[in-house]
Amino acid sequence: MIDGMTQGTHPDLGVHASDLRTRVEGRNAWISGARGFIGSHLVRRLRSLGAEVHPFVGDIRHGDQVQESITAIRPDLLFNLAAHVDVRRTPALDKEMQATVLGGALAVYKAAAALGSAPLLLQCGTCEEYGTISAPFSETDTPSEPVSPYSRAKLQASQALLKRASSGAVRIVVARPFLTFGPGQQNRQLVPAAIEAALKQTTFPMTRGEQTREFNFVSDTVDGLIRAATTPAVEGSIINIGSGDERRVVDVTHLIFRVAQADVALIEAGALPERPGEVPRFFADVRRCRDLLGHVPTVSLEEGLKQTVAWYREHLRGDGLTAPAKQHRGEPLS
Repeated sequence: MIDGMTQGTHPDLGVHASDLRTRVEGRNAWISGARGFIGSHLVRRLRSLGAEVHPFVGDIRHGDQVQESITAIRPDLLFNLAAHVDVRRTPALDKEMQATVLGGALAVYKAAAALGSAPLLLQCGTCEEYGTISAPFSETDTPSEPVSPYSRAKLQASQALLKRASSGAVRIVVARPFLTFGPGQQNRQLVPAAIEAALKQTTFPMTRGEQTREFNFVSDTVDGLIRAATTPAVEGSIINIGSGDERRVVDVTHLIFRVAQADVALIEAGALPERPGEVPRFFADVRRCRDLLGHVPTVSLEEGLKQTVAWYREHLRGDGLTAPAKQHRGEPLS
């Protein structure tokens, strides 16, 4: 919220997705991380809009594989979403995150620069790059020290690419999506973990859930990424992708159980302690996203949850999608 108003609500900017086709139809798009949650939705969306989409098949840590792929395809749009998303706060992950996130981003940049055609590279960062500063998080804010090796490597990748943007060899946009949910998300995240518990009618231990977050449906996040990659005004800069719609985690958890027609008494708020250093409020300042991209989310939280619950009803097995749901602290992850 800013000045008591929800940032994502703007009656003069009801921009529809219809103009997205004119931005990407016929364009040659290369995507890393295409099998991930957001990446897989991005692939389908770009194809539906008429883009020629080429998912990267290989290991982002191997620069020769990245170089070979990009050289063969010669894309004019590149989306780098490859990452091992693990926000545990353990230094043991530093080496892996440096290789995958920072090393991968630099490998993509190097291969794109070698094309000699100044393609556009959208680096998909994370809202966790802002660290523990006060919300709402603005692109002009100086981040504090990120709290995990993943977010630290993401920030280093963003900074490294933006430093290279002035050369003109590759046009750079760093997009920072805020918390995103939807069909296909793995159950270690808050929303799918709560949905799984609700559908199985099992207890859901969590923190008190007084911390606030914003929750964006994946189709809105994907459209925001496409707009960011096709808006010259944001080249060479950072752009938040989100709604700015601040919600208490416990309230969202209750909404999930109601949408799933489960007993909210199964929610054990306060059963788990908060993480040390938990950020109490975490949501985006979306004024640049709204004003420069014309991006206004179109799927409400409740509607997005209905679609996600329906997907889980169809796909959930007795042992879950990937593993049984674990106790959850109520920490929505990026």
